[in-house]
Amino acid sequence: MAHNRRQLKNFLINPRYQFKYVFWVSLTGMLLILLNASVFYYFIRENYKILVDMSPMEDEVKAQLYRELYQILFALGGFAALFILIAATFGIALSHRTAGPMFHFKRVFSEIQKGNLTARVRLRPKDDFQDVAAECNRMIDYLTKSTSSNS
Repeated sequence: MAHNRRQLKNFLINPRYQFKYVFWVSLTGMLLILLNASVFYYFIRENYKILVDMSPMEDEVKAQLYRELYQILFALGGFAALFILIAATFGIALSHRTAGPMFHFKRVFSEIQKGNLTARVRLRPKDDFQDVAAECNRMIDYLTKSTSSNS
């Protein structure tokens, strides 16, 4: 249990970057949802005005149809909010695969600045920037070989 808590605590490796990433993903989703909801509501409301208000139904039946329309709109709003929450959660998870390697690169660079040429970039298998890590390690190997041959 303690191990899982530690992982959740460390999930936000670079909160500024990760929250910015999630913000833009969520904002895009919200704008799309608002646009779709506006178009949906505009056309449904127009049709309801024509079909319901002008029909010979009793006022209670008309009121029930409008209540059902608002229930549909609230359900769609709830599903949209759930979608944004799921997208934000995936955004945090995906940004973790980018922020983690950047954190590790900074740590390795700091070690190299201190003179530790044995430091290497080791990423998790699913992390981004595997090719950059391999190139960085080759560069460190080259520097190590150059330094040892100059001595």
